[in-house]
Parts: sequence; C-alpha cells; structure tokens
Amino acid sequence: MAKSRESADRRQRERAKQQKANAKRERRLNKNAPTEGDETDDAEPAPLVEKVDEEKLLAELAALHAAFDNEQISFDDFEMKREELLSKLQVE
Repeated sequence: MAKSRESADRRQRERAKQQKANAKRERRLNKNAPTEGDETDDAEPAPLVEKVDEEKLLAELAALHAAFDNEQISFDDFEMKREELLSKLQVE
C-alpha cells in the first residue's frame, strides 16, 4: 500500500515542477514582449545614438594624439586624457 502513496506523491511533485516551469516560461515571454505603450517601430535605434558618441570620442582621441605628437601637451596630460576618453568608449 505504501508504494502507491509514493507514486502519488511523485506525480504530485512532477506536476508542481511542470507548473512552476510553465509559469517561469510565461514570465520570461511576457518580460520580452513589447507592451501597448512601447513604440519600438517609430523610435530610432539606440546603437545609432551610441555610434555618434563613439565617433566623437574617436575624433577627440585622434586630436589628443595629434596634440601629443606636436608636443603641445605633456606625456602625463596625454595619458590622463587618453584614459578618460577610453573609459567612455564602449567596447562590444
């Protein structure tokens, strides 16, 4: 008689696991799904905005290198400003 009780408990645990997995799957799907208030089609993609900042940072870095090459700034100033610019630059 004890054997059937074990099977029933096991089935109940398996059902609970399955329900928990289904609930988790639903939460993940709802998290990634756009809501009615989101306007992703009309909005400009974020990477384009980052690319503009990236181009600006690279231009500033090039100007910094040119100033150092022309001996307009010291090595210490060059290193400090270069590290500051590189920290702002995002690497994927």
